[in-house]
Amino acid sequence: MHNAYTLFVVITCVLIAYSLFAKRIHQLSITGPMFMLTAGLIYSFVFYGSSEIDVELTSFQIYIELTLALILFSDAAKTKLAVLKHSYAYPLLLLLVALPITFALGSLLGSLLFSELPFLHIALLAIILTPTDAALSSNFIENSKIPEQTREAVNVESGLNDGLAVPIFLLLLYSAINQQTPDLSKTMIIAIKEIGIATLIAGFVSPLIFKVVLFSEKYRLYNKDNEVFIFVAIAVLIYLLTQSLGGSGFFAAFIAGLLFDIKFKSAFKPQRLSNAHALANTCALIIWFVFANFAFTYLHNGVELNAIIFAILALTIMRILPVLVSLLFTALPFKQRILLAWFGPRGLASVVFTLILIQELTSVSELIIDSAILTIILSVIFHGLSAKLKLK
Repeated sequence: MHNAYTLFVVITCVLIAYSLFAKRIHQLSITGPMFMLTAGLIYSFVFYGSSEIDVELTSFQIYIELTLALILFSDAAKTKLAVLKHSYAYPLLLLLVALPITFALGSLLGSLLFSELPFLHIALLAIILTPTDAALSSNFIENSKIPEQTREAVNVESGLNDGLAVPIFLLLLYSAINQQTPDLSKTMIIAIKEIGIATLIAGFVSPLIFKVVLFSEKYRLYNKDNEVFIFVAIAVLIYLLTQSLGGSGFFAAFIAGLLFDIKFKSAFKPQRLSNAHALANTCALIIWFVFANFAFTYLHNGVELNAIIFAILALTIMRILPVLVSLLFTALPFKQRILLAWFGPRGLASVVFTLILIQELTSVSELIIDSAILTIILSVIFHGLSAKLKLK
């Protein structure tokens, strides 16, 4: 009989195997998420029907949210703000122009393919797949052969688009539950409120915490062994505090990470963040294995052709066209525009939104859930395989 303990025994063994052979695995262009997702799908296939996996959905959702907050914080803390000072226009265009076009195009494509479904449900699918996840393109972001401005644009965009998508997702979800027409003015109010609260908390609370950390370090009040916990705790605290006050915790976590870059000298950043970043990546690997179990539950009976078509379009046209349009009048070389257009993987934010949708909107069609899950899986595979491109 298989239970939750058995599941995590298997996860631990798979993590150990991945860690022991990670160098060889990466040489085969297989990323950590790809490896864990594949292992999770195989496990689900082998034990489906005989296993009693009971991972509490709500607890798993919170775990994903905290992991995503930590990843956003550490990715932002590694951001080279000196590069962004000269290339800030690119992430701004991606966020303010490409993001709304992506959402609108996703809604249009969904309406054409799923005409029998309520438009609000289709719009929810579109916003679920609008945010991107730089963690799935870590090899791309760390590839020194690709210009820094391109890599930093991808990193900053993925860090902030989660927070921008949250208020839209929540309003659409509320409207779908109550069968109401979305109110544009209400959307703007919610967005301004959530982003405003996030900016205030990140802008005031994190510098205060950083000052305490520097004071403690100056007078040698804390043990170096606890350093990894300190920065993990800061990311989690900023996220939870923002969420509890009605703001966008993901947005706040990323802003706090950017402020970390300002407060702490770059020479000390690697040693302060390496352990925290490694912990975040490990937590993310666990998520991909467990997510595979949810994915298999929904997909094992087969997937409709329209869901497959939508997933392919979501990874290509839905992302590429809006990005190319947003960069149309920039001086960015065409190859770099293509790189920015392609590297928009759907990851943990899309997983969080999907889980919330499953919990809150019981009337949602499995076609919507299947499309979201399939897009995420294909993104992990294809963006992972292409993350080592060496285009200049």
